[in-house]
Amino acid sequence: MSSLSDTTCPSRLDVSVEDGIVVLTVSGHLDARLGEAMGAATEDAIADDARRLDIDLRGVASFADEGARALRACRPSAAGLREGLHYRTGRGAGRQALLAAHLPSPGLPAT
Repeated sequence: MSSLSDTTCPSRLDVSVEDGIVVLTVSGHLDARLGEAMGAATEDAIADDARRLDIDLRGVASFADEGARALRACRPSAAGLREGLHYRTGRGAGRQALLAAHLPSPGLPAT
């Protein structure tokens, strides 16, 4: 897996809920720390009986392999939501991170 990395870029995760849809808005550098926060927010969405989880990656400026892996880890967790998991991407690092998350890599189950 390759990464686009700029560790000087600050990271941020905003969580909003509207009408049963939880939106995780990721911005800055998607790394392991931010990935852990996304995982915890995903589990919270499930516990709160959300209808759907949207992960908005349009604000991602760069990512590390660990951040891409965290995106992959959210997928099976959110599979039980009524409307599932959706991603919001544009062109750029967020889209690249999502693509990297679903590339075959050693030690990770295929998606």
